Amino acid sequence: MAGQCDLCLLGLIILSSLLTGSSGVDDPHVFISSGENVRLSCNNALSDCNSTTWNYYNSIRHSAAVELIGLGIKKKDTERHERLSLGSDCSLNIKNVTEEDYGLYSCQQYVNGQKQGTDAHVYLHVHRGEFMIMWSI
Repeated sequence: MAGQCDLCLLGLIILSSLLTGSSGVDDPHVFISSGENVRLSCNNALSDCNSTTWNYYNSIRHSAAVELIGLGIKKKDTERHERLSLGSDCSLNIKNVTEEDYGLYSCQQYVNGQKQGTDAHVYLHVHRGEFMIMWSI
């Protein structure tokens, strides 16, 4: 019986994560509905966001990386530049998320042209409309 309760608790945590648009502060997976706004954390951010670069990779299209924010400056030549902003904590904010925003986002830090530390990766999962989570007990 304890195993079933653990499974129920896990289901509630997953459902709560999906409904709130995040699966945890340090978790690299973020789940969001299309049309909502999302904040992607840069866990390796330095105190100055002028050192922050955000890149986007679409694993489905296997396209090259797209630089969205370069050293704290939003790139104007990207499709989504109107919907992007850099938070005071160097997080990447995306307004009105679409299914095309699905993919891997990478936050990198540069000082004097040299990359600092490791990249912070965030996988953005976007779903549309209603959904149902099912599991068997």
